[in-house]
Amino acid sequence: MIKISPKLVRDSIQFAMTLFCIWVGYRFYLFYQWMIGNSDIAVSKPGAVEGFLPISALLSLKQLFSKGVFDEIHPAGLTIFIAVLVMSLIVRKGFCGYLCPVGFIHNLLNKIGKKIGKTVTIKGKLEFGLLIPKYILLAFFLNSVFFKMGERELDAFIHSPYNFTAEARMMNFFTDMSVTAALIIGAILILGIFIPYFWCRFLCPYGALLGILAKISPVAIKRDPEKCISCGKCNKACPGGIEVDLKQTVNSAECIGCTQCIDACPVEDCLNVTDRLSRIKLPWYIIAAGSLVILLVYYAAARFTNHWDSPYPLEILRKYYMMM
Repeated sequence: MIKISPKLVRDSIQFAMTLFCIWVGYRFYLFYQWMIGNSDIAVSKPGAVEGFLPISALLSLKQLFSKGVFDEIHPAGLTIFIAVLVMSLIVRKGFCGYLCPVGFIHNLLNKIGKKIGKTVTIKGKLEFGLLIPKYILLAFFLNSVFFKMGERELDAFIHSPYNFTAEARMMNFFTDMSVTAALIIGAILILGIFIPYFWCRFLCPYGALLGILAKISPVAIKRDPEKCISCGKCNKACPGGIEVDLKQTVNSAECIGCTQCIDACPVEDCLNVTDRLSRIKLPWYIIAAGSLVILLVYYAAARFTNHWDSPYPLEILRKYYMMM
């Protein structure tokens, strides 16, 4: 019987999702070119591109809570955002561990670092200090949106030309990048070679939010102290830098549920994915499968209820694109 490793499953899903995101980006580029008159080929806008607009989705979420109105400008973006939040509540940070293309890039960078033997382990006070920035960014966004921004300001921004063209502006940021932005992104990528998952661990506010929600998740990695031989292989494999061999239950906000620690453990049944409420052992692939299922269920529901494609006429969007 062929044994499929958690590492292979993770790498395969991440690679497939990254290819999908590249395809979505290319389709949106073709759509944009058609909308601004540079192409005669009509291309429909891929709704999944709105998944790259978490700030806009955060504003839409407040609108949904305060007014009960589902965003009609970026409905797919709000659908994806809610799906990812629910994902974290149920199966931890499965989005970070399996679906995020930035996570895939840092996975590759980490492989390069290990290949050249130049990775640096960040622990103790330094790790604590480096973790602070992403939570400061998260607090800033949550405070700005949910506490400082009034309903008039919220409505004005959501219906502003800037929000209508948010995905096009994001695309132009990468296709026409300034020298400063290129240097910053380049520095983050280089740091990702030497410091495993540098952006994901220390700078990503989206991941910080998902990590907080994941603390509530019933799913967690559990270690059997009686079987553990303290070899430390689980620690070296963990992308979140968690000292797995010192914990009985891994419920850290940095745990992305990738199960790489289980894959690295040489002792059978020492580490397992477990339901913390019932203490029932779950298959190691439950986080990966659960993340995909939740995303697909929300996509299907959004399609069925017409909460995926924007009902706004394309002429309005074309007008705003031309204004850019």
